[in-house]
Amino acid sequence: MTFAIAHLPQFPEHSADQATIQLSPLSEDLIVRVPDPNDIPPNWDVYPILGTNTEEPDWEGLAEPTGVWDDACDDMVKLTGIELRIPKTELEKYLNTEVQLRYKFADESSLEPCSEPLILFIEA
Repeated sequence: MTFAIAHLPQFPEHSADQATIQLSPLSEDLIVRVPDPNDIPPNWDVYPILGTNTEEPDWEGLAEPTGVWDDACDDMVKLTGIELRIPKTELEKYLNTEVQLRYKFADESSLEPCSEPLILFIEA
């Protein structure tokens, strides 16, 4: 199971599968927006990863929930517009090279599907 490529709102003109990231105008973190498909369960977590190996990535970011509990309907409700962050200091390690960015899901059954890769070209 794979998911759509992440979107980078700070670099809106990037192509569908690659982006050039200039570190100089980046204040602190690179924001990674998870697309809003309907097939993400609201009881999962999602986090960014860097590297080619999805099972053992070079770097894993902090996880964010894909849903929240709603007392009114007594159930989990899916979040939209989920944003993940990659610290600028982490991207500096890939200066003048390319790295694959994905977002990856985690659930209680240890199922961990991930997105298709977005190739980042890191420049000063």
